[in-house]
Amino acid sequence: MSNSNSSNSTSILKASNLHKTFQDGQREVEVLTGVDICIEPAEMVAIVGTSGSGKSTLLHVLGGLDSPDNGEVFVDGQNIHELSIKKQGILRNQKLGFVYQFHHLLVEFSALENVMIPLIIGGEGESKARQLAEAIIRKVGLIDRKTHNPSELSGGERQRIAIARAMVTRPACILADEPTGNLDHKTAQSVNDLMFELNREEGTSFLLVSHDLALANSMQKRYELLDGRLQESNK
Repeated sequence: MSNSNSSNSTSILKASNLHKTFQDGQREVEVLTGVDICIEPAEMVAIVGTSGSGKSTLLHVLGGLDSPDNGEVFVDGQNIHELSIKKQGILRNQKLGFVYQFHHLLVEFSALENVMIPLIIGGEGESKARQLAEAIIRKVGLIDRKTHNPSELSGGERQRIAIARAMVTRPACILADEPTGNLDHKTAQSVNDLMFELNREEGTSFLLVSHDLALANSMQKRYELLDGRLQESNK
């Protein structure tokens, strides 16, 4: 199995010629029709596009959560869709973090326990996992809320904990799907500021899908998904 490629060695995430078609009743809908993208270390990139243009589908394919019909995705130099399901999971756990519009925190666990989960899955011992989780929760400014369950946190606090959970394994890249789409303007701004702070301090790359044009325009690169392809747009 060929799972490395010298041309991808510096890229965190690289995709070429991605195609994806869905069946809609009798109709086939081409969502991705030849997407190319490359994310470098510590890069902040936004993807914008109309609702239903395929932005979330693209993010799922890039993260190995869905398979393309054609094309390749390299995560840290490895072709993720050539790996076994188990190895895909390991690579995702080590190299990628995911943040969604709805936080997807487990309601029966505290904020701290939610942030510990990726570390436990990755084989970390409970004591070390707790220590690392507390450190990242402190970084997102919520150490005094660590024992609270998601239902006891505000929307902005839940999203900060979701970002802490995505960051705790020190991934090379975080894929974020409308991370502030469910928040009021002021709370959204504080979450945006946090992502930029983590990018500066940790060197983490961020690939964001967003309807927030102000946020998209503040990124180093902005792409528009149009007719199934990415076009770099001038800001």
